[in-house]
Amino acid sequence: MAKRKKTARDGDGGGASATATAAAAVTNAGGSNWAALKAKIGAGTTPIAKKRAAEKRAMEDVTTTNGRAGDDDEAAAKKPRVTGKNRSVTRVLALDCEMVGVGTDGKRSILARASVVNEDGHVILDTFVLPTERVVDYRTAVSGVRPKDLLSANGAKSFQKVQAQLSELFNGRILVGHSLKNDMKVLMLDHPKKDTRDTSLYHPLTRPLRSDERCVPGAPRGRGCRALRDLVAQHLGLVIQKGEHSSVDDARAALLLYQKFQRKWENSLRGREKKSSK
Repeated sequence: MAKRKKTARDGDGGGASATATAAAAVTNAGGSNWAALKAKIGAGTTPIAKKRAAEKRAMEDVTTTNGRAGDDDEAAAKKPRVTGKNRSVTRVLALDCEMVGVGTDGKRSILARASVVNEDGHVILDTFVLPTERVVDYRTAVSGVRPKDLLSANGAKSFQKVQAQLSELFNGRILVGHSLKNDMKVLMLDHPKKDTRDTSLYHPLTRPLRSDERCVPGAPRGRGCRALRDLVAQHLGLVIQKGEHSSVDDARAALLLYQKFQRKWENSLRGREKKSSK
């Protein structure tokens, strides 16, 4: 079970009530419950939802030069998309988080945005998060996060509320992502290894890195995992992380990678279980 390990002080004081609210929002996790969950997380009405809608309209308004689409238009056309009509909280969920830097040097990370999509790529939760410490580096060039995004007046939620909602969402479900260890660390949550599908650790998607590459900040060069954008380009022919990152795009990208290898992946896990049981 995904459970809280720590409590971050964010001045909200609503951790217990947030957990109860989240539990009610995801009970029975079926399509009929989508309206309740949508109302709880403010889907479609928050500034972040409006921002996504504006981005979508901008992508649809393709401009051309000399009769050919520009590089940005081509990248937008190759982003991960919704693949079906199911909007419910499905058995498989994909997570991605954006982080900002805190501490004297800004190298330590805290949660700034969390995005969860279901197995058809529909957004289940996508929210900015109120900082629990003074932000030193917003890392905007990569995270896409700006100071105004992390204000309660603009829809940012307390860390405790987001943590409680995600804990309830993940309970009993398969969680997909890329370098999930980093996401779960800033969320201060655990998830059972048997229910975790990390595309940075699945053997057919891994290889030794070049001497100038590293996956986890602070890790020795030449060690770690392959970048999600490289795996997506190679195996799916899609483009992500061109400029500022989108945690929704990255969650969908990890999901699509998992789904491409899902049968072999799950078979390999069942094989390991049989060996360990002997």
